[in-house]
Amino acid sequence: MRSWWIGAVLLTIGVQAKSQEYLSPPPADPSPITDHLAFRAIWFEGKVNTDARFDPSPTTPGTSFNAEQTLGLTDRADQFRAELMFRLEDRNRLRVNWLDLRRSGDTIATENIQYATETFLVGEEVKSELDYREMDLTYTYSFLRYKRFELGAGLGVQLVEAEADAEVPNTPKFANFSGAVPFATPAIDTTYLIAKHWSLNARAQYLHLTISSTSALYEDFHSDLQYRWKPNLAIGLGFEYQEISLDLEKNNPAGLIRLKLDGPEVSLRASF
Repeated sequence: MRSWWIGAVLLTIGVQAKSQEYLSPPPADPSPITDHLAFRAIWFEGKVNTDARFDPSPTTPGTSFNAEQTLGLTDRADQFRAELMFRLEDRNRLRVNWLDLRRSGDTIATENIQYATETFLVGEEVKSELDYREMDLTYTYSFLRYKRFELGAGLGVQLVEAEADAEVPNTPKFANFSGAVPFATPAIDTTYLIAKHWSLNARAQYLHLTISSTSALYEDFHSDLQYRWKPNLAIGLGFEYQEISLDLEKNNPAGLIRLKLDGPEVSLRASF
C-alpha cells in the first residue's frame, strides 16, 4: 500500500516537472514562490516524549506510563527526514512528508505495569520497542500570491501507523499494541521573501476531534529561514513541533498514546 502511494506521487512529480519544462522559462529571481518542484533533505535534532496506556480490555484500564522514563526508550529523535513539493499551475501545491521513528528500550521495572494483557512486575527485565510511521499529503491553494509573499490554505491527509511491543526475555510474557488511523487536517502554508536570497517559510496543521469514545489530536507547526545559495539550491535552519494523540475508550484494542516531537533542523533544498 505504501509503495503504491510513493510510486504514484513520484510518477505525478515527474510528469508535472516535464510539463513545466515546456510551459514557462525559469524565473529571473528564483524563490520558494516561483519553484515548481522542490526536494528538501533534512537533518532533524529532535526530542520526543511519549505517554501511553494499553488496556487489557475495553472495560479494564491499563497502567498509564511514560515510555522514556518507565521503559527506558531514548528521548532523542535525531534523524534524516525528507520533503517533496510540487506545484500545479501557479497556485496549487502538493507537499509530501515522511516520518519513520523507531526506538527500543531495555530496563528493570520499578513498578507493576499492566501493559495490554500482560502484567510486568517490579524487578523484571522488560524489553520494549515502539515504532511510529507517518506519511503526509498536504494540498494548498495560494489565494494570495505576489512576488514577495504567498499565503495558501488547504487540506492535509496524515496516514499514521504505530506499534508497541514489550516482553520479559526468556518467558512467555509478551504484549503487542498496534493501530493505524488516517487524519484529515486543515492546513496553512506561507512564504515571505525578506530579501533577494532570503525567505521565511511557515506552515501549520491542526485537528482536535472527538467521536463517541474515540478522541484524536494532531498538531504540526513548522518554520524555517532559507538562504538561496545557488539558483537551484538553498540552505535552511528551522524548527518543528508535532503532537499526535489517540485516545480509544471502550474499543478493542483500547488505550491511549500521545507522542510529542520537537526540535531544530538544518536542511538542503534543491528546486526547479
